[in-house]
Amino acid sequence: MRYWAVLAGLLLSAVPPSIAYGQASQYESTWLQLEYERSSRHSDGQLGSSSNGRQALIETIIEETPSGVVLQYELPRDKEGKPSSGFWYFPARLLERPDGSLELLDKQVVEDRIDQWLEKPRIPREACGMWSHGGGFPFQVDCDPYSILGQIESFDLRIPDLMAGSEYSHPQSSAPGKLKALPETRPGYFVNVTVDPAKLRAAEVEKALILAQMLGKDLARQQAEEDAAKIGFQGSISIEFDLDQTGTVIRKTERSEIIVTRPGEDAETTTMLTTVTRLNLEAALEKYAD
Repeated sequence: MRYWAVLAGLLLSAVPPSIAYGQASQYESTWLQLEYERSSRHSDGQLGSSSNGRQALIETIIEETPSGVVLQYELPRDKEGKPSSGFWYFPARLLERPDGSLELLDKQVVEDRIDQWLEKPRIPREACGMWSHGGGFPFQVDCDPYSILGQIESFDLRIPDLMAGSEYSHPQSSAPGKLKALPETRPGYFVNVTVDPAKLRAAEVEKALILAQMLGKDLARQQAEEDAAKIGFQGSISIEFDLDQTGTVIRKTERSEIIVTRPGEDAETTTMLTTVTRLNLEAALEKYAD
């Protein structure tokens, strides 16, 4: 279920970077912890909205094949063995090819889970793709098994070509940035990029269309695009990759600061901090499991 707290941040951050072959320990399960903080402030200094949250996935390397790495992703479970969400996304098994592309291996199993998920509250198939706000939280009736790939990309720590001087592209950036080494006391790399206003306007269009659908209002895409064209965007994104002694990425920290200027309104600065950390499973269970 794609909740509005996540939507508000991820519609601004668009689509995460592509997944590529990594160096995680073979056949061991590790805990991937995603934490985010989002806040906004008006040009007069007045605070706007704010949100924060955390999500987790458990990643297991099942097999290494000539075609790529077979990975399984599942949700953490509580003390009674129940997953942390009743939604259909996980567990899921994927093939990650050497070029970074992903293939969903158990598509039929996932589709069966979607059918069961729709059947319990008697949601008609015609509702698939629609947005609602039941229970006070906006969510999409998502019936696309390939949505799993987008969910997993948000947790990705398998970074391609991670070395000083390599280019790193962010989906919001106007151009790639060049990776530089972190200070010697911290093994890893960092990169800074400038946001592309056109990409943020495109995300603004999608957000406006979703909101209109939820409120039962008519909004043509052309009108949404005309409205978005009047909005000014500027800002930057900085990303840091921390490595362990083996050269494996154990943490990705992304900070964005985007200034949004709407007609007739004060400028608003939105700050987003997203951290993904790879943790030892036992230590993470002790720290995070409910």
